[in-house]
Amino acid sequence: MKRYLLPLALVLTVMLSSTAGCMGLIQARESLEAMRGEASSSVTVESISLSHVFDSVEIEPYINSSSIEVGPDSTELVIYRKVTITGTDSVACFDGGITRYVRATLVDPNGDTQWELDECEDVQPITVTIPSDPSLAIGTWTLSVEARGLGIPGTAAQDTFTITVSVQNTCTIYPPSEICG
Repeated sequence: MKRYLLPLALVLTVMLSSTAGCMGLIQARESLEAMRGEASSSVTVESISLSHVFDSVEIEPYINSSSIEVGPDSTELVIYRKVTITGTDSVACFDGGITRYVRATLVDPNGDTQWELDECEDVQPITVTIPSDPSLAIGTWTLSVEARGLGIPGTAAQDTFTITVSVQNTCTIYPPSEICG
């Protein structure tokens, strides 16, 4: 038995010394990971907004569009809209929405309409959420607005609208870096 002890000890010594580098790297990495701290989630919001106040006593047209980027880290879109068309509390859409109106669409990069609005009377402010179910189309989304209205400058009797599209993005921050990764 003693005869095999010395060669066995030599073989174990050679094996342990050859793997000490690998084993040492694993321990060093684990200790660095423990000192670094926990990763955290960060939420950022990017928004576009189209709004207008009609300040002419004659019917005034408004046409505009804006774009917003949706990426793989985007978790939802939130749309806020408010439309004020004065005098519609007594005569709502008397002409079927031909003279004064707000029409808006939000189109994804695939050309599909994800949200639309067609109003010819006052509507209370509201938000609509488009969740990533299972995911939002990645690319450039387009908000287009066509409206007609009128107003008396310097008074409260002015047609107005505001439409805001916000994209919520979630990412993971690994300390000590402050950059999403």
